[in-house]
Amino acid sequence: MTAEPARSIEKMGFKRWYERQLLESHAWLVSCILCALAICAVLELVGWRVTSAASLITLGFVYAVGVTGWHSLKRYRAIMAEAERLSEQSTCKSCQTYAAFDVIGEAPLSARCRKCGNVWRFV
Repeated sequence: MTAEPARSIEKMGFKRWYERQLLESHAWLVSCILCALAICAVLELVGWRVTSAASLITLGFVYAVGVTGWHSLKRYRAIMAEAERLSEQSTCKSCQTYAAFDVIGEAPLSARCRKCGNVWRFV
């Protein structure tokens, strides 16, 4: 795991970090959906026949939008997986307090509960 989530969580707190991760991931999902809609619209306008240079350019555009949509979907899944993985471990094992911790180490991410002082590492 990189040190980036630890720095962001330390700076803004876990709840705000998690909320921003969800917003960012869903923005990637929306861009993926928009790419899929753009591909459908272009193919509907052009059709499946390739008869001129303009159609080849259009199909090149469809390819580029498809790659962008694929990248958007991969980013959505990666951000959601990391946010879910860290949120599953953000509850103190001693007092069961959720997201009330201070970051004490970056690699690996270590935390100290604000309520009871318990220390744990994120895996």
